[in-house]
Amino acid sequence: MTVDSTAIAYHHATKYAPETIGNHPGLDWGRQPVPYKAYDSLTPIELASYLPFDPNPFTGKARADEGEPRDGAVELNTVSRWLFASYGITGVIPNQPRPTYLRAAPSAGGLYPAEAYLVVRDCAGCEPGLYGYDPRRHRLVPLWDDPDVAKHLAAACFDDAAIAAAGVALVVTGVFERSRWRYGERAYRRILLDSGHLLGNACLMAPALGLRASLTAAFCDERLDELLRLDPDQEGALAVVGLNVRGPAERPHWSALPSARVAPPDLSAATDGNSDAPLLHALHAAGRLPSERPRLIPRGEELSEGLEARYGWTGGTTIAPDSSGQGGGVPGVAWDGGALGRDPFHAILHRRSTRRFQRGTMRREQLARVLAAAYAPETHGLGEQPAIDRNHLMTFVAVVDVEGLDAGVYYLAPHGLELRLVRPGCSREALQFLCLGQELGGDATAVVFHTADLEETVKHLGDRAYRYLHLDAGMIGERLDLAALAEGCGASGIGGFFDDQVTDLLGIPREQAVVYVTTLGLPQEAGGEE
Repeated sequence: MTVDSTAIAYHHATKYAPETIGNHPGLDWGRQPVPYKAYDSLTPIELASYLPFDPNPFTGKARADEGEPRDGAVELNTVSRWLFASYGITGVIPNQPRPTYLRAAPSAGGLYPAEAYLVVRDCAGCEPGLYGYDPRRHRLVPLWDDPDVAKHLAAACFDDAAIAAAGVALVVTGVFERSRWRYGERAYRRILLDSGHLLGNACLMAPALGLRASLTAAFCDERLDELLRLDPDQEGALAVVGLNVRGPAERPHWSALPSARVAPPDLSAATDGNSDAPLLHALHAAGRLPSERPRLIPRGEELSEGLEARYGWTGGTTIAPDSSGQGGGVPGVAWDGGALGRDPFHAILHRRSTRRFQRGTMRREQLARVLAAAYAPETHGLGEQPAIDRNHLMTFVAVVDVEGLDAGVYYLAPHGLELRLVRPGCSREALQFLCLGQELGGDATAVVFHTADLEETVKHLGDRAYRYLHLDAGMIGERLDLAALAEGCGASGIGGFFDDQVTDLLGIPREQAVVYVTTLGLPQEAGGEE
């Protein structure tokens, strides 16, 4: 029986289909929202001088002798590098009427709908309070100097002990119209995925700074929106990342809690962005959590075992590292995280979504390391990487041209890192069609698909499940991107695809949700625009 759910109704209403993909009314470039908030302050906290650049692009001066961040210290030097790697400006393209600022985290269409705020409890060189992040100047702008702001944040997170103990916490929000202007009602998917990219960077940088990231998307929306002084019709809080000292995780801590299931609104007025009552607002509102902490029924182990057991009858190819530290059954394959594990800051700084692939063969050990970095980062030299609720997210890999692997669609068992053949054969033409005709799909050597049984997930987590699925997929997608680039390969996340035709290729029911697609391949050119 179908669950009466806004999330499910929204997902089906925002699918792309070949017969309707050309119905977009076009873009009004005069109405494009600015992709950042403009802050003015007489007392900003300057962070630029702490960046390891010479000359410094923000100050125009030679690198100041601020020293390297102290391992495990929560101070301005640490916060500067952490924020810059999470969502700082890493490139500028001259444009009119304003430059295009490329950020550390990728964004669909270069729209950057995510916004970043910092809550400070204990940080050397920065007074406790709430700050907005100004990426154009790489500085913090005081918004509220109440020393109890961190306590208010922890209370909004249902007294989550890990958030309460964090020296600083990054709060990520989505500004709806920045993405809806271009992508219409499907924009909520893009906003969540883009926010997941940002979260992925923040969590990767924490261990590199000798710290630990605590991630949660479980909070009372009303209380957190009030804390940030948000207009809920324009912007909504999505996730919180605490920067904690190393050691055991604080308890109690929860990354996901269930919301109610809300009957969907009337969808008859929904259009490609012209509705006065956007579906994305209805879905965001349907997933809100109340002031009293919802009770979570633990099912993590059961769900995790279910993911691992899927398609077990097909046999598979293990790509996990063996006891000697090698991986994928290929002698001599290093399993230490490589360039990404050694210096994630450098990897993030130089990341750009690949715009074009050249057709060729990817080595099996390359694919193995990329998938391991995404799905088993702790064993791949990337430190502890939190997730929101990974136990509902399934992964399929369409292999086209990977040395030592037959072409076909594989299911990836997440814990054993075993690729299980589900369907032999996979044509480039089919993949290009699924990716809305983009050549990235047709020229890729492998394409990673994230899917979920949406009805089952909503039964467990309510309409808020839609947030959790896409945030997690965005975080994994960011690790796929960074790991591929560290391997000398290319990657590009794709949020636009023909939903039902993807499920047909994968051989799963159309009722299941396709969440995200990442293309992997051999780059024809270095880098590119978002």
